[in-house]
Amino acid sequence: MNILEDLLLQVAFVVTLIFAFQLFYSIGFGRFKYFRLTQALLFGVALVLCMTFPVHVTDQLSIDIRIVPLLLGAFYGGVETTLFLSLLILLYRSYLGMDGGFYATTLAVFMCIPIFLFFQSRFMQANKNQRLLIATALTVSYCICSFLSMALFIGLFDTFLSSMLLYTLVMVAVVLVFVALNETVKETIVKNQQRLAEAKDAEIAFLRSQIQPHFLNNALNSIAVLCVEDPPQAKQLTLDLSQYLRSGLNFKQMDTFTTLENELELTQAYVNIEKARFGERLAIEYEIEADPNRLIPPLILQPLVENAIKHGLMSSVRGGIVKISVREADGNLRFSVEDNGCGMSEAKRQEVLGSDSGRRGIGLRNIARRIKLLYDASLQVKSAVGVGTKVFFELPYPSDRRKLDD
Repeated sequence: MNILEDLLLQVAFVVTLIFAFQLFYSIGFGRFKYFRLTQALLFGVALVLCMTFPVHVTDQLSIDIRIVPLLLGAFYGGVETTLFLSLLILLYRSYLGMDGGFYATTLAVFMCIPIFLFFQSRFMQANKNQRLLIATALTVSYCICSFLSMALFIGLFDTFLSSMLLYTLVMVAVVLVFVALNETVKETIVKNQQRLAEAKDAEIAFLRSQIQPHFLNNALNSIAVLCVEDPPQAKQLTLDLSQYLRSGLNFKQMDTFTTLENELELTQAYVNIEKARFGERLAIEYEIEADPNRLIPPLILQPLVENAIKHGLMSSVRGGIVKISVREADGNLRFSVEDNGCGMSEAKRQEVLGSDSGRRGIGLRNIARRIKLLYDASLQVKSAVGVGTKVFFELPYPSDRRKLDD
């Protein structure tokens, strides 16, 4: 019974520490700066604990499952982790005693590690079943190397062959269980991450679809007013808007980015409509110091300009100025839309950014949510009553993986 208890104790050590690594991976620590180091340390602690509490099969033979953290470290940690664990085995075994067992361990490690490293890349490229076969073959090779080393430095005893056969069967079974379990956990984590990514993409698509009719509704309302006040101009603006939407804005492409140039053109189209309606009451200033081909999420600037005009300026008879700024700095695009309109109190600012602000805050909340999902960035709003409002945020340059469709 003591043999089973000792074996289960080692298994518990490995399960607890090695799958703590999977927990780190699942919650995003795979991007953590010291992730590889943390992974190697977890495997190392598991390895030392296995060697500290071996299973005493006979007076002459003690076994442990150090091969589990060693193999998993070689497979999933790469060359550095493999070398670290190998050195740890040798150092800890020397601490336990410079006897025949130490020399047998040293020889076994030097024979097995090159084989492990040779198959590491093949293991990572293999499917689950192939990985199980590779793990089985390497476990058997490790056991054979261990047998030869023990026979050379410790010698043979009466039950040597039967003990070695039992040891091999136990090691193969344990390694297969852990590799299979590890692969299953990884598959589950990857599937969950894919589901989260799909859910995020779906939410982004919904947010974009929410913004698009919002923009069109307000633009067409402005044109409707011009139909009474200035029919020829309303006709021209309708044709301009129709042409731009047909050539520059594809509502079906919910998962693509647009260029800064296209976003500014869309914003300008909206501004032209509003300027035609409000005349000299509305002034627009542009400060664009950025590459027009930079990729950004679509409909991320125009709704802010719309908010500034509708809620910042046009509630005042005198109107005002909207300043649109896009700058490149420190690897980021810095956006800001500022007006000198009526402004907001702190309570009103919090209400507009809240979830219960109704239609008035839809543009701000929508953009804030999208840049949070896409970049983990935040949208900032500064406002003072009678002074005006400034909305600003920063976005990193998108990676080459996010490209416009042709």
